[in-house]
Amino acid sequence: MADEDLMAGKTIKTLYSAAEISARIDDMADAIITHAIITEAKGALLVEVIMNGAVIFAADLVRALSRRGLDIEIDFIALSSYGEGTESSGNVVLEADARGAIAGRTVLLIDDILETGRTLNYARSYFLGKGAAHVMTGVLLDKSAGRDPVIRPDFAGFECPDLFVIGYGMDYAYRFRELPYIGYMEQGAAADGKDSTG
Repeated sequence: MADEDLMAGKTIKTLYSAAEISARIDDMADAIITHAIITEAKGALLVEVIMNGAVIFAADLVRALSRRGLDIEIDFIALSSYGEGTESSGNVVLEADARGAIAGRTVLLIDDILETGRTLNYARSYFLGKGAAHVMTGVLLDKSAGRDPVIRPDFAGFECPDLFVIGYGMDYAYRFRELPYIGYMEQGAAADGKDSTG
């Protein structure tokens, strides 16, 4: 798909700047390292990153945790419910399995955004089924509009309005993951919001 077709009539607006994201990740790291389940965990904390959207967020978060002295083991799992569209299909598909030992471990699941909760609930059940002692969840964005209020992350970066967001690892048709800020696309040039300078 050509860039001009992808962006036809659209502008990118900044929702959260790179500086805001960095500061919030430090706050999240402080909350994680002081949580009772984390402080009482035996051995290294197993951080399971849900690919692909969470990779950039997870990289910054685990470095922040490491700077605070937390012993970490990092692994990746690929789950999908989107494909190339902007709305979830409703079906979670396991595309790449976790590789490390899970039984008896404390697991921190990292995802980019919590919307319906299907992906995170699937992953949580998956790791508990593999014998994890505890499974905690951390997300960059919590989009709670229309979701069952019982489904909540243990750690969240920002509340997310009901927008399709891009940047900082999140994509639109596999594009815009590299943006250093979190943005959203709007039709037309006269929409309200911050500009896309991050």
